[in-house]
Amino acid sequence: MAEASAAPRITVERILNPRSVAVFGASDDRSKWAGRIMYYLALHGYAGNVVPINPRRQVVQGKKCYARIDAAPPVDVAIVAIPAASVPATVRECADAGVGCCLIISSGFAEVGGEGVAAELALAELSRRTGMRLIGPNCLGLINVLNGMALTSARVLEVDKLYRGPIGIVSQSGAILLSVFNRAHDVGIGFSQLVSIGNQADLEVCDFLEHMIGDPATRVICLHIEGLKDGRRFLELIRRARKVGKPIVALKTGRSASGEAAARSHTASLAGAYAVFEAACRDAGVVLVDDPDVMVLAADMIARFGPWGAGRIGVVSSSGGINGIVADRLGDIEAPLARLAPATQRALGAFMLPSHLQNPVDLGARRQAAGDAAGVAEEAVRIVAADPDVGVVVVPLTTSPNYEATATALAKGVVGCGKPGFIILTPGSVANGVRAIVKQLGCPLCNRIDDGMRLLRAYRNYAPSPSHDGDGLPASRKGAGQAMLDLSAGYLTEPEAKALIARYGIPITRERIAGTRDEAVAAADAIGYPVAVKAVTARVVHKSDAGLVRLALADRTAVAEAWDEITSRLAALDPAADRVLVAEMVAGELELILGAKDDPQFGPVVMVGAGGVLVELLGDLQMALAPIECRAAEVLLRRLRIWPLLDGYRGRPRLDVGAAATALACLSRLAADLGGRLSELDINPLLVRREGSGVVALDARAIIT
Repeated sequence: MAEASAAPRITVERILNPRSVAVFGASDDRSKWAGRIMYYLALHGYAGNVVPINPRRQVVQGKKCYARIDAAPPVDVAIVAIPAASVPATVRECADAGVGCCLIISSGFAEVGGEGVAAELALAELSRRTGMRLIGPNCLGLINVLNGMALTSARVLEVDKLYRGPIGIVSQSGAILLSVFNRAHDVGIGFSQLVSIGNQADLEVCDFLEHMIGDPATRVICLHIEGLKDGRRFLELIRRARKVGKPIVALKTGRSASGEAAARSHTASLAGAYAVFEAACRDAGVVLVDDPDVMVLAADMIARFGPWGAGRIGVVSSSGGINGIVADRLGDIEAPLARLAPATQRALGAFMLPSHLQNPVDLGARRQAAGDAAGVAEEAVRIVAADPDVGVVVVPLTTSPNYEATATALAKGVVGCGKPGFIILTPGSVANGVRAIVKQLGCPLCNRIDDGMRLLRAYRNYAPSPSHDGDGLPASRKGAGQAMLDLSAGYLTEPEAKALIARYGIPITRERIAGTRDEAVAAADAIGYPVAVKAVTARVVHKSDAGLVRLALADRTAVAEAWDEITSRLAALDPAADRVLVAEMVAGELELILGAKDDPQFGPVVMVGAGGVLVELLGDLQMALAPIECRAAEVLLRRLRIWPLLDGYRGRPRLDVGAAATALACLSRLAADLGGRLSELDINPLLVRREGSGVVALDARAIIT
């Protein structure tokens, strides 16, 4: 068998631009899978050498056919879609014959579990040993629009031509990839390359992402991801893409627990925690969407217009009813309507009734002398787009008199207005003629109001360059973590966890550990009343629920009674524990939770949210990769739903946001220093006091590995 040292491994560039492709099971019958591939290669103008493989044919679709791959001329890419049981032998034959890459359409591998997992691992080992690359298994092929190479049997390729465009797509799901291609083709969106990667036994999403970052024909990259093989490599690549100015729009399956399970059953991939993935993408400027069609619509808007500049939404339509619905929906996504300037209103007044000079503009309310809507539609769009408060123009269309002429004028207006814009066609098949016109004019098009709103939300989230954060932590709060690397593995009790965070400059309560009743009373006397008394235990996580916490103890008698009650309960819950923590009672305005962990995909992360008993109730959390600086930490605080409470809601005093942000940044440094040793760490609650009064950690726990 050929070994990896026999020849250099084929590059992704060569896989997408092969000199020759082999089609196993090649047939003249276009109703068969391999027959369609042969046909599509010819239909779309692939100029490379097509090598049919079929022991029962001598010629297939005008091409010389070979009985075996080892009898054929050299092959860069072989496409394999045969029963799973026959795949290993065929792939070995390809490796022996020096094929550069096998594109395995066949399913029945790791996604079905059991023996399928072992079979896929064997394919991956064969690839590693021989140097032959693999795409799949369980994929639906790839399309390079630039050279006409369509290595898929999907009937969505039954089109007269492939639209070329600047968008590249890498998708773990072949079905989603080809559905998106079909919908995009219907509205005139073109692509550079489309790749279905399936189970990623060898080549994976990062390999094709890296290629598209360097590909001059691809200006925007779309990703559909179910699971990542190498989160850290992905993170490096999305940062690289942003650095070179190449936008990425991504759809991640597995945002919910059920979604994660579906992703694993579909491609046997580890979906990972979506919140961490979201934080990684957000920090690197990736635009996240929740719908595959919107993914491509957003990529098209970015490719056409670049980032959304200043300004709000201008709406022009021939229906007041649809304008009202769109205005409501814009409010739902917090995308406000532009306020038209007096000069804009005067210009509209040349053909609009005086009562209808506001945004949204309803062309149904024209002056009688203006004629029909088609005569003023293009000018109306141009006037609205020229308003300084308008950043994006949206044209929602229902059916109307003289429909095609009106839609044509509106589409011309959008294309020529000089600002980002698109049409929403709300009717069904009656508007197919209009769709063809809009498509021919090159005007961006959505077919549902919901798609339009999601598109606006995604487009608004695109920013072309990273923010710069110049502020750092105080020098005394950096680098303390190196001394912590000798921490013993296991659960840290509250005083141990607090000692750790205090080393990083996070304020903690004044407190003492007591091993007897008298020591507890003496500790309270030294700290000053009132105090809190808590059990020191590594076994009980939620101490309050277990009756192991007493608060606001006002005198020595109360402390002594608390000692008796807590140690009595503790004897049953954790017999090895026999100490309590006596801590000062601290007043404050708001409780936060701060947390940190080492994510298996992306490394250290930190989170902040509504704390205390509100953690589970509100689920109000924000997350970022660690470390972060103070300004970035404040950005996370501002994203919380409870931010108004920190910022002085309805006359309440503003809280010490700066101190809270600094504490979060300090925790992020701790997480980065400990890296993989930090399984998890929670500070709950972190009490935030009034502005200028600081914060203090009331409780903390951690697990070190």
